[in-house]
Amino acid sequence: MKKRTNKIYERREPTKDAKLYFIFCEGDDREATYFHFFNKIASQVNIQIVRIEDGKNSPMGLYNNAVYRLLKSKENPNPTYSISDIDEVWFIIDTDKWGNQINTLRENVSNHQNWFVGQSNPSFEVWLYYHFRDEKPQNPVDNWKEYLNTTVKGGFDNRKHPMYIETAITNAKNNYSTTDNIQDDVTTELFILGQKILPLLKPDIDLLLNQ
Repeated sequence: MKKRTNKIYERREPTKDAKLYFIFCEGDDREATYFHFFNKIASQVNIQIVRIEDGKNSPMGLYNNAVYRLLKSKENPNPTYSISDIDEVWFIIDTDKWGNQINTLRENVSNHQNWFVGQSNPSFEVWLYYHFRDEKPQNPVDNWKEYLNTTVKGGFDNRKHPMYIETAITNAKNNYSTTDNIQDDVTTELFILGQKILPLLKPDIDLLLNQ
């Protein structure tokens, strides 16, 4: 088994034909630093984390922010970003306490081409957990941030651990389930996003894993 590297990577600029992903997330910097890792190591993907500046990080707050930042209209003639038909927009959300707001978000997102929801139950840390574990915890977890720091030696390090995304995709997919179209506990849809970006990342990730 090859020794895992502790090297910290310098950013690589995306190529002109890099696949562009816009990510709107409700959380703190953990999501942003996780996805920025891939911008650092690969030039075929360009992940734009769109910051929420007004504090409206509810599911519909994220959606309204995306419409304002991305879609040109008479009322919004100068959106922040220019988006093409092949670019993808993702809303990374926790199940949290949002209830029917998540369903409303999904309904609105379904009206747009290449817009998607990546929900984790209960939180983004579930996705990080599957980078290292292939089964759900045996006991209920009250605080996922604290639990992640104990189950991953030294805690999850966004400077290197995202390179195990292929493992996370497999583990999250194998443990994904729903009941009456509602995500079960300790599940995440982020393996779907992972499956989309992995082919663009794999050559660079394989080089890192073989160092």
